[in-house]
Formats: sequence, structure tokens, C-alpha cells
Amino acid sequence: MDSKELIKRFGIQQGLHWLIVGIMIPVITLIFQSRGLSLRDIGFVMAVWIGSTAVFEIPLGGVADRYGRKNTYLVSLLLNSFACIVLYFAYHLALITLAAVLLGVARAVYSGTLDAWFYDRFQYTQGNGSYHSALAKINVVVTLGLAIGSLIGGWLPDIAKNSPFHLTSIYDLNIVIVCIANIGLIFVTWILVKEKTKQVKASSIDAKINIVKSSLDVLKKSLKHSVLSRLMQATLVFGMVLSSVENYWQPYLANVLQQTSYGVFVFGVISACYFLMSAASSLLSVPLLALFNSSHKSLMFTTRVLAGILCICLAYTTHLWSFTMCYLGFFFFFTLGNNSESVLLHENTAEQIRSTMLSISSVMVTCGGVLASLLFGVLSEDYGISVSWTVAGVLLIISSPVFVFMPEKQSLKTA
Repeated sequence: MDSKELIKRFGIQQGLHWLIVGIMIPVITLIFQSRGLSLRDIGFVMAVWIGSTAVFEIPLGGVADRYGRKNTYLVSLLLNSFACIVLYFAYHLALITLAAVLLGVARAVYSGTLDAWFYDRFQYTQGNGSYHSALAKINVVVTLGLAIGSLIGGWLPDIAKNSPFHLTSIYDLNIVIVCIANIGLIFVTWILVKEKTKQVKASSIDAKINIVKSSLDVLKKSLKHSVLSRLMQATLVFGMVLSSVENYWQPYLANVLQQTSYGVFVFGVISACYFLMSAASSLLSVPLLALFNSSHKSLMFTTRVLAGILCICLAYTTHLWSFTMCYLGFFFFFTLGNNSESVLLHENTAEQIRSTMLSISSVMVTCGGVLASLLFGVLSEDYGISVSWTVAGVLLIISSPVFVFMPEKQSLKTA
């Protein structure tokens, strides 16, 4: 398989995966509000959701390295479908929290699995082009999938209003579609992703303990690494800021649109535009990197500062168009350095622990998300969403200099 075929297969699979994810994005907070949850409750549920991901992220990353990335990913799709079933019937905080736990575990299971598979396969394929450019192409497909999924997700509640089927909430149709689509994705992934079956002995307690110990050892070494340690710090803040905006943009926009005739579909349109903006940032990251003399750290520093400024501006928007411009501009700069961060992470990590290291990076995002959900849930309920976003923007700006102190070149591997 050459590099073009590999990129094609992985792009199709990832496009479908994130299209399914996108169906829930425009309405997830609205789903919780339709079940009677307050902003404080939503913050708690989100903290549980991403917290359960953080608890299982690192050890399950080691499981993928040991037992196979494809099989681990397929299990995550089954877990996600089961979580959707629980969420569909959940109308109390306890059951909604259980659904959040299951969704978090499903995310932990698939985190870093196919990403690591793609990177490893790419190293052994023939063809022109760097991994950075290949990743940029994949990210474009991913964001297009998310955009299409978001449009569908914003459209489904309007369909549900006139549905002949009995639905307790207009958002329940989104949950049903995601559940069914996950089952279909299992068969698509089985065909597109080829991985040699790993010969693994029967699982034992000692084997599981070794996986956890290995994961913790990688974590300790990464915190001592001059590049990876700074990436982990920046990733923690990234998770906090991302969570603060993602959790509350829907209720904030709902208040902005309160006296207008816009329906739920506008949430899908804005979500889709956000993902298209993210696709543009992924494409532009390659030529923009050249403007910074191929310095990944300079690109990440500049874009994070600009994102922080726009986050503060977003907090004080009062009209649909001003909200949309600040929201899209924020995410453009916020995601512009993601490819650079991924390149630095891969370059400084040995192949045999790559899934584990990717899971560690992801767990830093989720830890930041847990902290933000609890903190900003209280702030948003007591002082308003604008205060939460102002704090998040300031935090992003003052944390950005961590990239300045990152070495330009590294030869050390976390092996």
C-alpha cells in the first residue's frame, strides 16, 4: 500500500467517524438542558464525562499498543452505541451521569488508536510528502466530516418536530442516528483498516499491572523531557479553554437569539462553519509555518495569544453576527498550531510507546476539561458565561510563553 492509498483509506474512515461525532455537537448541551439540567449540573456532567476519559486514557493507550489498535477502536464504537442507548432513556441527573461515564470510557478506548496506526503505517509506505502534510490532509477530511455532521445534527431536531414517531425531546433523533451509525462504522473500519493480528497470551492480572506501570513510566519520562513537558503544560490549558467554550456556547447563543426567529438549525450552521474554519487552519498551517522559518514553537505561541484575545471578545458579543465572527476567529487561531504540536509529539516519542504517549497527551486535555467544567460551571451559574470566557482568554494568553522556552531541536526520545 503506497502513501496515497493509505491517506485515502484513513481519510475516509476518519471522515465518517467524525461525521457521526458531529451529529451530537450542535445540540449536546441543549440535550442536557431539555432534561432539566442547570449550568452547574451541565458543568458537573461534563466533568464526569471527560473525567472518566482521563481515568482510563493512559492504561487503555497501553492496551492498544499491546492488543492491537484496530480491535481496540472497534470496541469503543460498541461502547459508544451502548452509551447512546442509556442517554436516550435518561431523564434524571443520575442516569445522565451514567451515560456520561460510558461516553467518556468509549472515548478513552479509541483515543490515539488509529492515529498511532496511521503514523506507523505511513513510515513504511512509499511516496512523496511529509507526515506533516499528510496529517494536514487528514485533518481537512476530519473537519469536513464534522462540518457535515454538525449540519445534519442541527437539522434533525427540526425534522423531529414533525416526526410521526413519538419522541420525548426533539433532540432524541440525534441520539438514535448516532447509535445506528456507530454500528455501521464498525463494518466500514473492518474493511478499510488493515492491521496484523497480534498474538497475545491470555490476559492476566500481572499483564494488566505491567500495562499500567509502563504507562506511568512513560508519563514520568515525558514530564522530564524538555519538549514533551512543555507540550503537556500547554495541552492542559488547551483543554481548559476548549471546555469552557464548548460547554457553554450553545446556551450563550440561545440567549443571544432569544428575541429572534432563528431555530435550532443555526446551531448546526455555526458548528459547521467552525469546522470549515478549522479545516482552513489545518491547510494554512503548512504555508504559515514557513513564515515563521519552520519554527513550530513560534507559530503556536503567536496563534494561542491571538486566540486568547478573541476569546475575551467573544464573551461580550450581543448579536448573532458578532458572535459568529469572534467564535470562528477564535477557533481558527486556537487550532492553527495543532499540526505543529502533533509533529513535535511524534518526533519525540519512540514507536513502541506512541499510542501510550498520545493517550497521555489526550489525558492532559481531559484533565484540563475536568477542571474547567467544575470551575466554569460555578462561574457561569453564579456570575455569567461572559466571566468564564474572559478568565479562559486571559489564561490562554498568560500560558502561551511556555512555547518560547521550548528548544528548537530535540534528539532525545521517550524510550
